[in-house]
Amino acid sequence: MAWDLPIAAVSGISADAGCAMNFRSDQRGISLDMMLVPKKERYFSVQNFLRTGRFVNLNQMCLLYNKRLNFDAFQKSEILTDFAATSCETGEPVYLSDHGDKKRLYQSLMASCALPIVCPSIEIDDAHYVDGSIADPIPFSHLLDLGCNKVIVVLTGSLGCHPTNYRKLKPLLWQCYSEKYPKLYHAILHRIERYQNEVHQMQQAVAEKRVFVLRPETTSISLFTKQPDKIQAYYKHGEQLVQKKQAEIQAFLDAPIIETLVTYQKIENPLLSALHY
Repeated sequence: MAWDLPIAAVSGISADAGCAMNFRSDQRGISLDMMLVPKKERYFSVQNFLRTGRFVNLNQMCLLYNKRLNFDAFQKSEILTDFAATSCETGEPVYLSDHGDKKRLYQSLMASCALPIVCPSIEIDDAHYVDGSIADPIPFSHLLDLGCNKVIVVLTGSLGCHPTNYRKLKPLLWQCYSEKYPKLYHAILHRIERYQNEVHQMQQAVAEKRVFVLRPETTSISLFTKQPDKIQAYYKHGEQLVQKKQAEIQAFLDAPIIETLVTYQKIENPLLSALHY
């Protein structure tokens, strides 16, 4: 955000988990810098696949973040920060945090970003995790469950943008997960239904003045685009959008909540939720 807001917590998910980390350390521009790394440092590429068998190299991603992140500033911040991941054992969301440890911070970041099939699962304390957007694609209800009364949901996809439908890869999913992680296999196959359910609940929360949705008003770019001009233009659009919506966001924060009889489904202070799908 380009101006001070009373942010108590931030929950990052999937490819934008890094945005939550950078927000807490108060380092604007790192996300853009990570997308514009030189070709030889790029953590997503065909070269990575040929060298390691994985299109996305999460270890390389964390090495790049480690060169840029001010960990002392991150630690000194009082903003509660966690990263949503999907448990391979249960197929349910888990919200990971650093517990003051840099290694665990990057493990949590990798767990939230570990795309099924494309990346190996990440092991933390004898449990295994993949991409958080499988089990909780828009974790606004998690933030409300923490006791917060207002949530700003930041989406990186424009209206009409939908998450990847992994059903198209069902034979490969079966091979990778059906025997070892059957609950994860089921969760991946049903991620679209879960996403649609969360969108419906989010719309109800918007009507109640509990949630404000901030999303691009231009055509989305590909997650793994390598075109600097498109990346910079999209980033600039985000900065301009925040300025454009500043009065609306402040009005939302000041508005009273409209109480209803709706109970939000729990999926197992104002807040900012940094998301990607």
